Amino acid sequence: MKPFVSRAVAALIGAAMALGAVPASPARAQVAATPALPADAQAAGIMCFYAAVLAGRGQTEAVAEATWFLFDAARRVTADTPETFVEKVEELVGLTPPNLETLATDAPQLLPLCAARYPLISSKRTITLPADPFTRDMQCYALTGYMAGVVESELEDAGESPFGKRMTALADRLSARLTPERYIEKGHKDEASIQRLFALSLRDVSPVGNLMSILTACEAAAG
Repeated sequence: MKPFVSRAVAALIGAAMALGAVPASPARAQVAATPALPADAQAAGIMCFYAAVLAGRGQTEAVAEATWFLFDAARRVTADTPETFVEKVEELVGLTPPNLETLATDAPQLLPLCAARYPLISSKRTITLPADPFTRDMQCYALTGYMAGVVESELEDAGESPFGKRMTALADRLSARLTPERYIEKGHKDEASIQRLFALSLRDVSPVGNLMSILTACEAAAG
């Protein structure tokens, strides 16, 4: 299986970091003095994603954590069409945050608001992976594959960073476990069926908790 490659995520992160490097004008700083999250879940998720990426200075681990906000927003609107989850995440990445004008100055103040609204993203929460071995391996592989795709899509040089190497190593271990026989045993006999399974597995990740914590749990489970 090929990993999900998210070039849109890489493009968005570059834009966010560029915006964050531009000092806000006094007028903008005044407007951004008391930022608030909108009631709309999708808009709030995008704002929190940007804020977390900027706060983490675009580091890949910070991006991995921040992607949870996109996953959560996409999950909320794909209940009837779960197989479209990956496409929806990419669609959200292409949307402009409502606070684009004050993004750089909003970010530090938005982080505690995001943490309060989305407690599942806390790295302090205990991660419980699925008990079923196949479901667990698929969920871990889907997340690892997506993150490996982010690393490969111009964020870092061919995955040569420590995080990129970590994702590659984990993906290799999980791939070795997910043999064709295991897929067939679960009724997935062709590429289309397996791709749909990947999308469904990735969609089920955000309710588990913090993505970096999930990856650590997956590493432990994969041995």
